[in-house]
Amino acid sequence: MTTRELEKKQLVKMIQLIDNEKEIIKKQQEQSIDSLQDQLKEVADKKINTGSEEAFYESVVEYQQHEQDLLLRYQTSEAQKKRMKTLSVMEKSPYFARIDFKEGLEPEETLYLGIASLRDKNEDTLVIDWRAPIANLYYEGTLGPTSYSTDTDSFDVELLLKRQFKIQDGEMISMVDTAENINDDFLLEILDEASSGQMKNIVSTIQQAQNEIIRDTSNKVLLIEGIAGSGKTSALLQRIAFLMYRNRKWLEDDQILLFSPNHLFSDYISQVLPSLGESEVPTRTFKDFLQQLLPKYGITSEEEDESHFLSGKNDNIGKLLNSLELVRRIDGYIESITAVGPLFRDLKIKGELYISKKQIRQWYKDTNPNLPLYQRSQLLQTKLLKKIGGLERDELRKPWVKEETEERLQELFENDPHQEYTEENERRLRKKIRMQLVRKKFRSLTIGVKNFQFINNPKQYLHFLQQVPQSILNDFNLTKTQWHEYLVKVKQQFRNRQLSQEDGILFFLLSKGLFPISNEQKARFIFIDEMQDFPPSQVALLRTLYPKAGISLCGDLNQKVFGNETIVDSLDYLFPDESLARYQLTTSYRSTKEITDFANQFLTQEDQVKTTARNGKVPTLISAETNEKLVQALLNESFATHKNHPHWRIAIIGKTVEECEKLYAQFDEQTQHDIQLITSEDDFMKRNIMIIPAYLAKGLEFDSVFAWNIGENFSTHHDQLVLYTIATRAMHELTLLVPAVQSPLFTLTTSNTYQ
Repeated sequence: MTTRELEKKQLVKMIQLIDNEKEIIKKQQEQSIDSLQDQLKEVADKKINTGSEEAFYESVVEYQQHEQDLLLRYQTSEAQKKRMKTLSVMEKSPYFARIDFKEGLEPEETLYLGIASLRDKNEDTLVIDWRAPIANLYYEGTLGPTSYSTDTDSFDVELLLKRQFKIQDGEMISMVDTAENINDDFLLEILDEASSGQMKNIVSTIQQAQNEIIRDTSNKVLLIEGIAGSGKTSALLQRIAFLMYRNRKWLEDDQILLFSPNHLFSDYISQVLPSLGESEVPTRTFKDFLQQLLPKYGITSEEEDESHFLSGKNDNIGKLLNSLELVRRIDGYIESITAVGPLFRDLKIKGELYISKKQIRQWYKDTNPNLPLYQRSQLLQTKLLKKIGGLERDELRKPWVKEETEERLQELFENDPHQEYTEENERRLRKKIRMQLVRKKFRSLTIGVKNFQFINNPKQYLHFLQQVPQSILNDFNLTKTQWHEYLVKVKQQFRNRQLSQEDGILFFLLSKGLFPISNEQKARFIFIDEMQDFPPSQVALLRTLYPKAGISLCGDLNQKVFGNETIVDSLDYLFPDESLARYQLTTSYRSTKEITDFANQFLTQEDQVKTTARNGKVPTLISAETNEKLVQALLNESFATHKNHPHWRIAIIGKTVEECEKLYAQFDEQTQHDIQLITSEDDFMKRNIMIIPAYLAKGLEFDSVFAWNIGENFSTHHDQLVLYTIATRAMHELTLLVPAVQSPLFTLTTSNTYQ
């Protein structure tokens, strides 16, 4: 038998093992359901025996045991579901690599690598999880003497074979032996495949630089800077899968926070973790996260996401709010008001004053002066709740309470004929009704105090902003008038129960210093994608909430087009004591060499991208004298591409939403049916041909890209970065549609980089 035939036989055996395990789990699930229903019925029938102390104790213990059994069964059921999902993925491709190795005098061993482990009926491991320590021999080992490490030990081995497989739908497509890292031909074969509506996992082609990022357990903070198409998002997601595997004994799915730039991107990456045999970790945008922290306010993220992306204009107020300048001032400001206390509100009910802010300030000053402000506010809260209790007792003696109590009592006896009419019952009901009436009157006051509403934190925030010195405003090229106009705008936002995202961060951080705020979400690991557009103030908020969490950030600084200060410039302040590792991924695996060479011309020399050896067509430039002819050329070329490559995803990328809508409006009804217009981050990619604005295309990739209307609207240095972003979305083909007056940016290009 040839090696290939032996491997095919092995593949059949593995798929049979997977089918067998699925059958076993199905039977277990059926038994579990029957048993669970019996137990639920038993629990429902069970009564706590209160006959004697001993009987009561026994029945409680028995009841608790039932609860424990049920809980265990639910956990087992969840584990079964998760394993079934993993096996369903493995059935199509049980593994992607094989390693043969020898340790000392031990016999030679063979292991296959897959997204999860697989054992035979003797419990011998046949497939190991790609995240297991020994799997590192495949990613980093070279044939001959080498080693791999666990958390506690290092093992010297001799690596005898590294074999790679491409398996689809249970069929072996190809196999190749390699001496060192992932075989280039094998990698290029994977990269040449068509893209899909969701990002795919690439564990079979993880490169050494990505592997170091994924398996780094010695650093608390990771900064992954990678050029477009370098696999940085894949590495980030595979790092999540690795940490979930490594810490599986204690790490819960909801202890991972994964931030993405928008919902469209979240949908794009949603299937990566399930395809790696893990639960899906919900992604969220920072706006959604902040909205949870400030539920009483509507968080507005400017529709400037696009205008920011495109204009490159200096929004100096936004720059100041997004920087760490005001974040750094909050602690000092809190300290400066601690002696006198924050700004208080009068406590009123329907306009009637019950406790004045002057009195509240006096009680605040009576609290321990050595405590921080938020703890003194907590003590003040306790005092105010006691005072409200006293006001309620005083209110009980007022005539209106007595009159209304008698009316309610009479109604109660009239409407409920079964009500026992005794003196004792009447006295008990009268007391209950009186308390209900008074508590109802003071309920708004009690709830307000419990929520620390006796502190006027909107007014306090405005006061904080008013204290910003002129020297800082000067640093951000802001005049007093501009700043005053901005404060008027914030005041109006508070009246409308709204806050901008930038103000929301500072407002929350300030409020946290004024009184205790509990945060239900617990995070052990935080992951941020597209960090170039994640300002330092946002990271500062996360560090305040989760000071002990590990944090991994990744992004492409060449695509930094929002104009704010970057996290990279603020590392010393954000992570003063943590071990931090910076990784740079400078090789692009997405685009062909020709597309990368073209896009590189819009970057400075030091930012230029290294590329894979994958070759393709040079980008095509199509010019037309009129808009009508340009639209027709676009349709002819895009539909021809779709006909030649029906599985390709094709994106027509316009500079703005307005341009995309204007273009789409020129299509006839049938064309509009065939081409999807995407203008919102809440849209999903449903068609193989789509029109999408540049700011929403960030982070995504397409087989073929048509860059629409590259004319005078692309002229500034900032536009170079926008054009770079558009060009680097293309994997295989790039076409530029150019009007009669073409972009002056073409003067940066050489004629041999396009046709």
